[in-house]
Amino acid sequence: MTKFSTENRGGDPGKITFGVMSTGLVFQAWQGECLRQLANNGMKPGLLIIDDNDFPKKSLWQKTGNYLNKTGLYHLYNRLFFRPEAKKLTDLTEYFKGVEVIRCKTRKIKFSEYFSDQDISQIKKHELSFILRFGFNIIRGDILDAAKYGVWSFHHDDEQKYRGGPPGFWEIMKNDPVTGAILQRLTNKLDGGIILKKGFFKTINHSYSAQIDILYFETASFPLQVCRDILNNRASYIQNPQSFTEAPVFKAPSNFSMVVFLSQLIYNKLLFHHNEVYHPEDWNVGLLKSKVIEVVKNPAFAEIKWLPDPPKGHYYADPFGFFRDGKFIIVFENYDYQTRKGIISQVEFTDGKFGKIQPAIIEEFHLSYPFIFENEGQIFCIPETAAINQVRLYQFDNNSGRFVFKKILLDGFPAADPTIFRYDGLWWLFATHQAQSNSSLYAFYAKNPDDVFVPHHNNPVKIDVRSARPAGTPFYDGTIFIRPAQDCAETYGGRVVLNKISVLNPFEFKEEPVGFLQPPRNSKYNRGLHTLAGMADFTLIDGKRFKFNYDNFKFLIVKKFGRFFGLRQKP
Repeated sequence: MTKFSTENRGGDPGKITFGVMSTGLVFQAWQGECLRQLANNGMKPGLLIIDDNDFPKKSLWQKTGNYLNKTGLYHLYNRLFFRPEAKKLTDLTEYFKGVEVIRCKTRKIKFSEYFSDQDISQIKKHELSFILRFGFNIIRGDILDAAKYGVWSFHHDDEQKYRGGPPGFWEIMKNDPVTGAILQRLTNKLDGGIILKKGFFKTINHSYSAQIDILYFETASFPLQVCRDILNNRASYIQNPQSFTEAPVFKAPSNFSMVVFLSQLIYNKLLFHHNEVYHPEDWNVGLLKSKVIEVVKNPAFAEIKWLPDPPKGHYYADPFGFFRDGKFIIVFENYDYQTRKGIISQVEFTDGKFGKIQPAIIEEFHLSYPFIFENEGQIFCIPETAAINQVRLYQFDNNSGRFVFKKILLDGFPAADPTIFRYDGLWWLFATHQAQSNSSLYAFYAKNPDDVFVPHHNNPVKIDVRSARPAGTPFYDGTIFIRPAQDCAETYGGRVVLNKISVLNPFEFKEEPVGFLQPPRNSKYNRGLHTLAGMADFTLIDGKRFKFNYDNFKFLIVKKFGRFFGLRQKP
């Protein structure tokens, strides 16, 4: 059993000492989280560089004028209504106790700031590995080379689509389903830094505060991850060419744009709750009599054999299969909207017909995604058990015809859709973290599937809502190794992405999309597809539609409005 840990592994973290640019000892919460992660993993703050430029106080008339100009509504919204947790202030005096502090005045030329030679010389004496920019504005000149690996700065948007700001704002405004973020090494070229880390998240289009919280907190680990690569000699990208972008430059929105933006937020919020209550997901399991390679090369889905409609209030999803005594057995999630819990069910497929659906694994907690694999002639299942923060291994019992619990593979890690496979002599366990189940991919490895699984040296190995979350059984197509993943940008389980793994070892992970599998168009389950599992001459998929469900309706109505009428959910 592996106890999950985020601590640094490999290299000597004491070798990395970093500096911080700031306006003082008070930081935003997400910045504090970023600094704490670095310190907790052995990276030492060596210098605090405080902006000592004069900031003239504004008169009451000047302050009032901010709310009366063409961007006044945006400033008023920020002051009165915008309250993300990520931007709450935290005093880090104790964090920087014993750390040398220098105060720097910069020379301003147009929109850029330049540090004096004296200050640069003083900074260089500390022999910093890098400097995090949480203060100052656009900085240029020799300060950018004052640390070994330069000055690192965040841009909380996809630089290929949005320059300027406000962060995460224009994605909502323009109905962009994906919001990007980067950590870059600054260069003298504006918007032309060297990309060190990049991630993609689903745009939270009904709450700007929630959008900012996810965007900022989930990228707080970026500097730590680059440090791990440095320690493990995997950070050659620090010397990559500068990025290039022709993205438009955005600024604070006009009053008219704010009216449109606020209207969109209200509409999206109402639509979100309406769909949640009246149009929940309804999945079913489909079988194709074709090898998975044939399906992905010609995804027509011409002859899908669907399981019979689930009982009222249930859906079937996440199918996997195996052969036992010449019979093809399909296991899948059987979700009950009334109990808000899934069990693992199974059904035999013989002579072109489905048999009786029977239980395969039942627990007190929610189960889903019953991933099947074979090792040394035995059939194993690792269903999703994120509800209890574990990954559990079950083994098929020939006598009972069901799966029995064998051991805990991971403890303390809420794994979504755990997927196990063999690659380059090691067994790998991939899963997303439940907190960001559609975007943050984690990897673990072992010599054998029932051994202790070791975390990858730089988890999470990928942050991308478009292609991170596992979506079935990885396979060779004859030349390349493909990992199916979910594209959750437009909707949860919108389609399957076929990722080609090019590098996978304890220190690195690289993959790229080489194809997509869309939901079957000529089917009533044509609104989503999030599982692809091949077994011999069969391929299993699932399909989604949206359908009113009374049990879901009743549960959510009580949850949302029950407190006004003294109603409570059943335990």
